[in-house]
Amino acid sequence: MENQNPLPPVARDAAGNKIEMRPYYGDKDLNYVHYLVYSTDFDLVPRGVRRLLQSPLVVSVWLAIFASVYTWLPPYLVGLIGADQLLLYIRIAVVIASVGGGLLSLFWWVDKQAHMRIQEALLHDLKDPGDYYRKDNGNFWLLTVQDQPVACIGIDHHQSNVYSASPSREHLADSEAIRQAKWPRVAYVLARIDDTIRGWVTTRHREEEKDKVIFKAHKPNEATLRRLAVKTNLQGKGLSTPLLKRVAFWAHAQQIEYLYAETNEHQTTMADILSKRHGYDLVSTTRVGLTGEKRLWRLDVKLWMSKELEARDQRNLEKEMQEEKEELKGYNY
Repeated sequence: MENQNPLPPVARDAAGNKIEMRPYYGDKDLNYVHYLVYSTDFDLVPRGVRRLLQSPLVVSVWLAIFASVYTWLPPYLVGLIGADQLLLYIRIAVVIASVGGGLLSLFWWVDKQAHMRIQEALLHDLKDPGDYYRKDNGNFWLLTVQDQPVACIGIDHHQSNVYSASPSREHLADSEAIRQAKWPRVAYVLARIDDTIRGWVTTRHREEEKDKVIFKAHKPNEATLRRLAVKTNLQGKGLSTPLLKRVAFWAHAQQIEYLYAETNEHQTTMADILSKRHGYDLVSTTRVGLTGEKRLWRLDVKLWMSKELEARDQRNLEKEMQEEKEELKGYNY
């Protein structure tokens, strides 16, 4: 007997690859999500370095340090070794070291900031995305190509503040490595000293961080999209569009009126996608440190939904008109 309720056809790209969007399944997806988020963030490091090179403050400090070293160090070294003929070579070495060392310092700084953001994510919402995002009518999705996760996004609707969580501290003195050491007693004493010092530093840090709010509580009619990430080799192919639409449709179904999103100083592409393609409006820009920046975006879900339905009706009308036109071609007058 013929199936009266056939399943809808599987979506495929131009190359015939199967594309699906599904909820987060749990531990089997955790490593994929972590990879998507940290690879996307680390991929922005070169862009962050270029941005710092365009900062007048950074360039001024760099030139000031170079000028002082270039002026003081070569004559000092020449006087120390008594070889005037080496002055030119020393100055060339200072120039090379200043350029190379400066670039390495900028890469180190931007990479460190990315590492801190990733660590914060792994300690909080990405520790268990399913448990975190599905509270208070939130959710987390993955976009897959040939059953391999290539993009993700979450909608956070927490009704209470999320506070900073400190990583658990391992006691080195109790570890198996200390018990198996060649001189276990000496190793134990040194490990206890290390544990004491680290414990004191960690305790002070925890006291400073315990009241830090990582994610603020939402009003019942507001939510925030987080962790939009697309595999680096698939960026620029429009994969963010179905993810952002899924979040907006979900928000509308949950009677959420406003969706928020945050971007940092490196996420200029994401900012353009939010504002130019999906109707997010810039709410505020906040300075973070000397060179950082955080932008807050907002989407009016009801307005977006009305425009989306209007566009869908228009597409259906155009499709019907095209079908009618093709049908009329079959008639002879």
